[in-house]
Amino acid sequence: MRLIPVLVGVVTLLGASSRLDAQAALRPTRLGPQADSTLKAWLRQLVVRQEQYYSEHGTYTTDVAALGLFTRPGGAPSPKPDSIYVEVIQAGGRSWWGRGMYRGHREKSCVIWVGTPVDFTVPPATEGQRLQVPKEGEPVCDAL
Repeated sequence: MRLIPVLVGVVTLLGASSRLDAQAALRPTRLGPQADSTLKAWLRQLVVRQEQYYSEHGTYTTDVAALGLFTRPGGAPSPKPDSIYVEVIQAGGRSWWGRGMYRGHREKSCVIWVGTPVDFTVPPATEGQRLQVPKEGEPVCDAL
């Protein structure tokens, strides 16, 4: 008879443990001091890929898969870690701007632009602090 309360207690603890594990899995990891330099490196790689694309097509693109920064279904895997999200917000014949961020950290992003800022419908700005990029080709990041 004493076994039933013990089993109920164990089942309750196991249920609570799995909920805690699920909550921990949803929580984003902490970003280290290298977070800025890593995002800036990927944005510089985005510049290189955009210039390669421009030399072949005469325009810039918003399609990061066409730039080789996203793994297409059945394609070769991208060297970019899954935790980093790179996107091109606007692109055209003369200009483009893009953003990099860590998944789960919308308050921490970096942005970069190339071309003529008057081509953009909105000025390139980071997600968290809305920092704007003062110079072409120089990434700017939200503070940690």
